[in-house]
Amino acid sequence: MTSVNAAKHHFFLPLPPRSLQASPPSYRLPALITTYSHLPDRSIAHGDQSMAYYRPAPIGCDLNHGFDRKIERDEDLDEHLDGLCVALQDVWRSGKKGERRGGFITWRGMITRLMTAPFEEREGWEMTAIALDGSIYIEQHDPPDLRKDRRKQQSSWAWQSYMGYAFEAFSTVPAAGEDRKDDDPEGWSGDVNTKVQWELTGSVIRSAIGDIPLCLGGEVDCVQAEIGSPHPGLDKCMELKTSKVIENEKQDLIFHKKMLKHWAQSWLLGVPTIEVGFRDDAGILKSRSTFDTTQIPRFMASLSGPPWHPTPALHFLHAVLSLVLHHVLPTDPCPSESLPADAPLPPADVWRFSFIPRRGCELYNVGPIGIVGGRWGDVLPEEYVRWRMSKQ
Repeated sequence: MTSVNAAKHHFFLPLPPRSLQASPPSYRLPALITTYSHLPDRSIAHGDQSMAYYRPAPIGCDLNHGFDRKIERDEDLDEHLDGLCVALQDVWRSGKKGERRGGFITWRGMITRLMTAPFEEREGWEMTAIALDGSIYIEQHDPPDLRKDRRKQQSSWAWQSYMGYAFEAFSTVPAAGEDRKDDDPEGWSGDVNTKVQWELTGSVIRSAIGDIPLCLGGEVDCVQAEIGSPHPGLDKCMELKTSKVIENEKQDLIFHKKMLKHWAQSWLLGVPTIEVGFRDDAGILKSRSTFDTTQIPRFMASLSGPPWHPTPALHFLHAVLSLVLHHVLPTDPCPSESLPADAPLPPADVWRFSFIPRRGCELYNVGPIGIVGGRWGDVLPEEYVRWRMSKQ
């Protein structure tokens, strides 16, 4: 049951029991709308310029290779939903079918957090929600002080994170071809550069949870296709993950818990295959295993005392989105007629919802926020909002 404090526009939604067995809302098969690429300078190109093709990583390869040459994206640069907005503009101008109104436009990672919340016991989060032109945009609320604290926490995991990127470098060939140096080992396709991404974006995929439309963007690691061939479609996309070699029951349980996020990330975008590379403590790749995304919940159910199952995840996702939709969508300030070019933009009505581990999710109204640093509501690019309001 949702408790309400009308004076403060504050609403609370408790977590469902993990034992919940009621039939969950259905998730519509994702449809690919468009692709775009982040180039090395972080500019955006419409197409598959940064697409990578799968090639099995050599067993025995060293995932520490190239650590001192890695190129990292500036984490102080908050790009918000910019890539998604640019892609949606291109879709609309190309005459293609974009998002369905009455739902959400966001990154896949935000929906993944909502899905995994019933089984998350430690890490909370907060997101911002803004209604515009018949849809709700949601993004992580990530002020500079929180980003600074997170970087400090992540610094101790820098090496482990790098090995995941190195596994991708051993497992893929970029569309532009390999960039190996004389001292690079077999299978290395080029130094790690986290500024470059090939992403499915916008309604690039278009889906729905129950009757709630979703327009999701998210990075995909590679495709299973002949090198140099065009985009083969969602059914040939693949996600790449790494994990420590499993040597005891505790490590087995940890891996099974991690599979919840792996499954949710791939399932939401319609990616059918996940490959996990298992490394030892020294960073040497010992084996690879491939998982069918759609079969992971069945595999988990076959275990004795499975650490998660999808039913509570889907129920909570639908419940939170329903709550946000009900209260935020009516605050859409988009005019019924086209906004004149010289007219000021109305302020955004900003909402936030936060997750409290083991308790639930609370939604509250922040209030009207105009243009802050060129961003409407401190979230969306001003020019994008003006375009949305002028194309009625």
